Amino acid sequence: MTAPSAPLSRDHPRSDRLGLVLALFALLLAPLGLLADKAVVPLSIAAALAGGLALGRPALPWRIIERPLALALGLFLAWCLIASLWSFEPLEGIKLALRVAVLVCVLLYLASLARHLDDRQRRRVALSLACGFAVACLLIVVELAFGGPILNLLEGPTRTDYAADSRLNRGVSAVAILAWPLAAFAWRLRQLVLALALPAAVYVLTLFSESSASVLALSLALPIAALALLGRGAARLLLALAFVGALFATPFVVDLVQRSDLAQSRAIPETGLYRLHIWSVVSDRVTERPVIGWGFDSSPKLPTGDARPFRPGEKIIPSHPHNGGLQIMVELGAIGSLLALAVLFIIAQRIDRLARVERACALGMTITVLGVANSAYGIWQSHWLAVIGGAAVLFVAVQAAPADR
Repeated sequence: MTAPSAPLSRDHPRSDRLGLVLALFALLLAPLGLLADKAVVPLSIAAALAGGLALGRPALPWRIIERPLALALGLFLAWCLIASLWSFEPLEGIKLALRVAVLVCVLLYLASLARHLDDRQRRRVALSLACGFAVACLLIVVELAFGGPILNLLEGPTRTDYAADSRLNRGVSAVAILAWPLAAFAWRLRQLVLALALPAAVYVLTLFSESSASVLALSLALPIAALALLGRGAARLLLALAFVGALFATPFVVDLVQRSDLAQSRAIPETGLYRLHIWSVVSDRVTERPVIGWGFDSSPKLPTGDARPFRPGEKIIPSHPHNGGLQIMVELGAIGSLLALAVLFIIAQRIDRLARVERACALGMTITVLGVANSAYGIWQSHWLAVIGGAAVLFVAVQAAPADR
């Protein structure tokens, strides 16, 4: 979500080839996010390689990657690698940290490539994104209406309703995020009704799904994006509160819920209570190693003391805490959390430079990502990182080229 740099000449064949690569990426991202989320990772790698080859020498990484963001991400990823050394399984932690680092570098490079598109190519990418987005939404409607026939055909029937809902929720989360770059592009085309209706329509779609994370995320993102239209100062304040809150607020929220007896009421659904139970246990572990954390990817094996499972016979902490900010805090400590905050601060600077409507849409997408990340997926899951990064790449790609601003 950075401001694009100067594109190549409008008639340059290299720009045309790069535009085709990113248009194909835009077309496939949403459908694959629904039907085969693990394929989003090879899609991102293939797009970065093909885009780099298409652009040639101007696309050498050290020429186009933005240094401040690359430095901040490099420091954060280096700390992840270091923190693997005191995790419960250091070798496995190192392997995962390296995989995450490679994927993040690929996505950063792909976003840098997107900044070199001219306006004609940006329109092609946006139209491809619109087609892929429409296909994904139609598939979700079919899955919801007929009990998941497509995913059952591709992946086989599931043993439980929860498993069926979970695999559909991946696509729901993807379209919730991708609605925002499309809304920004629609506003550029002066399609004001479409720009306003897209995120709202996706919100209605999420209400018919079981993706409580997407419902929560869009419930926050829609009013916050509207408030961001008031001006740059409002957007800055909202971004600051969102980033700091996403990283550090969960232990305080858990404590507040416990003190208010909301956990014993019917105001919170069972899935929410389950997450609060996980977060309570993990928050206790944060206070035991607050500076350096328990080690990268150590969440599933954290000691749980005398805590009892939320559901009899199940693990107290599943494969991840279902909260990205809390996962960073418990695994990487205050050092990793501050490095993550530095990355988010640089992203906030880039969002702040955008025009008013693009800035509001970027803030809406950011809140959607944070809302889902802090209530659903593990922060190191490759498919989730690829969806987030891919959405950021496309947001860059559909912005107006510098000469057209």
